[in-house]
Amino acid sequence: MVQPIINTVSNFDATEDHTFKYTYLGFESTVTTEMSIREDKPNSTAVYDGTWDSFDKIHVLQKNTLSNGHSYLAKLRVKIDDSHWSEWSAETTFMCFDKPHFTWEQIGDSKFIYTNQAKFSVIYTQAQSEPVEKYQFTLLDERHNTVNEYPVRVPDPLTPFRFTEDIGNLKKGKLYYLKCKVITKHDMIYETMEEFIPQYIVPTLSSIVQPKMIAEDGQVSILMLLKQILGTPAKPYVPNRATDSDYQYSYWKNDLVIIPKDNPLMFTRLGMAKASDFVAKVWCQNVGNGLMLDWMTRTDEKNPNGLGPKISFYKHNDYITAEKTFGKIKSRTRSNIISGLGRQPFYLYIKVQEYRIEMYIEKIPQK
Repeated sequence: MVQPIINTVSNFDATEDHTFKYTYLGFESTVTTEMSIREDKPNSTAVYDGTWDSFDKIHVLQKNTLSNGHSYLAKLRVKIDDSHWSEWSAETTFMCFDKPHFTWEQIGDSKFIYTNQAKFSVIYTQAQSEPVEKYQFTLLDERHNTVNEYPVRVPDPLTPFRFTEDIGNLKKGKLYYLKCKVITKHDMIYETMEEFIPQYIVPTLSSIVQPKMIAEDGQVSILMLLKQILGTPAKPYVPNRATDSDYQYSYWKNDLVIIPKDNPLMFTRLGMAKASDFVAKVWCQNVGNGLMLDWMTRTDEKNPNGLGPKISFYKHNDYITAEKTFGKIKSRTRSNIISGLGRQPFYLYIKVQEYRIEMYIEKIPQK
């Protein structure tokens, strides 16, 4: 009589269902299988003995039937007819392990890192202290395409549960995913992935040159002042929507985002949304007269009513006016005049320094 053969069994987590696959070369058509599982100890008794009906050559073990941290032996036989079974297969061995827990040291709840190069570390913990033999990091872009696949590495014997990789050439404001795959001593394969956005400050030389006379030495010292600009793109969201994904917006010609009046577009953590000293370029089209932009900061993100300085932009037929409010102080200014602007496309350039607001409209030629 032909024996079934249990295919190679990978180690698994006993708190989840597991599907055993087998091969049977007998000419009989089989539907029912019986499996017996016992601990991998001399003279141990079965901890599981059950049947499973399927036209596929599988036997499904329900979750929590076994216990993690133990080694088991499994054998299987198939039912040939109403009263006959095949011989038992040879026993195959496997182990059950708890899934590990991974902690990313450099990536916090905010999902931001503040440099374009960093040594990323993952802390691995596992209930049975299953050691890791190899690990590998992979950097992915916002669409989960591979940017860089780093070499397979062996854990440091001094820190066997911390895995590190130097990741560089990160672009500011770009969404990345970093994946770490580990292979343990008993061939368990686990993966963890975390998203992050580099939000580092770019130093730039200002155009301010400050000469300083040093009379006693007969010299002039020239100082070039260093300033830092935080230019971090912000992710918009639509209030009252189940998701703030940008794919929830309506698009026109695969390029223009249509913003309905009943659901205005809002930005959070906008790098330039502060009281003063910022520049902005806004692309506009089909803008009617009246309030077109309303910018404000929050003194506390957890308190939506705790509002800080506010700037409102109003569209007119041929120009735009801006009004900045802070407490009881208001300042108003007007852009250049573009005759016949109407609802045509245009760029609005904005520069804010303290209470001084400068605006310039550049009309976009029609194609």
